[in-house]
Amino acid sequence: MVHVYAADIANLPDPKGEPYILDALTDERIDRIQKYLKAEDRKRSLGAGLMLNRVLPLHGALPEKVCVGEDGKPKAEGVFFNLSHSGNLVICAVAETEVGCDVEKIVKAPEGVAERFFHKDEAAYVKEGTGQERDERFFRIWTMKESYIKMTGEGIRLSFDKFAFLIGLKEVKVCRDGKILFCHIMEYDIPGYKVSVCAGEENFAESVEYFDLGFNAAKMKSTGDFRE
Repeated sequence: MVHVYAADIANLPDPKGEPYILDALTDERIDRIQKYLKAEDRKRSLGAGLMLNRVLPLHGALPEKVCVGEDGKPKAEGVFFNLSHSGNLVICAVAETEVGCDVEKIVKAPEGVAERFFHKDEAAYVKEGTGQERDERFFRIWTMKESYIKMTGEGIRLSFDKFAFLIGLKEVKVCRDGKILFCHIMEYDIPGYKVSVCAGEENFAESVEYFDLGFNAAKMKSTGDFRE
């Protein structure tokens, strides 16, 4: 099963001013945090590290054993995982197969980006929306595409206009080189954000599980809508 976790990082301290909080993190994560110049970037990276500390042990993996593979993706023993953060939200997807996830805070869609970087059919789908709907459509496609290239490990090597998500009434499919690919995607509804998770398996958790990174037991639920 693909599990999806999320946490709000709004109340996390800037680790630059509260260095004690770094004691819980791996050396690699600490080095990454210390390279960021902006406080918000340090907080997001801190949130990602704390999230891994909470999530990976639930699946029998140790955060300190995470390494970077030849494809540049971080890997853990026995499970696959992926992280993403935007705004005040950090998410982590964990699965038994390759998995990619992306979260984006919904803001005004940048002008001309869909036409320049998306497949023409996706750009048309975005253009058909008006106002806020157009912004939501843009970030819906963006998170789908990001989650796909993160799942495959191709990253920026695969141009966004070389594959397309076909948006239907009941399903979403990915088309690449004229072929419909075996791929499963799940979209989750979180107010103010778009979240997509792409995996090689179809069994997704129906909802996102929220963690309080202050190590409280508070959990919330958000509904999900399955797309294959």
